[in-house]
Amino acid sequence: MTRGNVKDFVKHTLDRYDVVHIHEIKPSRGSYADLKHKLHPVLKESLKSIGVEKLYTHQATAIDAVLDGRSVVVSTSTSSGKSLCYLVPIMQQSLDRPRAASLLMFPTKALAQDQLR
Repeated sequence: MTRGNVKDFVKHTLDRYDVVHIHEIKPSRGSYADLKHKLHPVLKESLKSIGVEKLYTHQATAIDAVLDGRSVVVSTSTSSGKSLCYLVPIMQQSLDRPRAASLLMFPTKALAQDQLR
């Protein structure tokens, strides 16, 4: 299969596998929100340089909660911008306190085992 669009992928899949159900989710407009916390100018410029002009509501809510010192769980679909929910507070802290440290752990082996089961 060559690189193509979603319709090509669906056709490829239907031609090769015994598909039981297809559910199409219609696209929707994102909802956006402003942060109550002011971001460091370097961070704001960095976000802008990668095309992030505004934050989705779930991102702003999560980032504000983390910057308020609260624990947060973000559960959204793939490609919804979850990474910014933890990366923005980490970068903000790093810019505000250059000697600060962050520890990120990604339990990929546990996830792989869970998916295998």
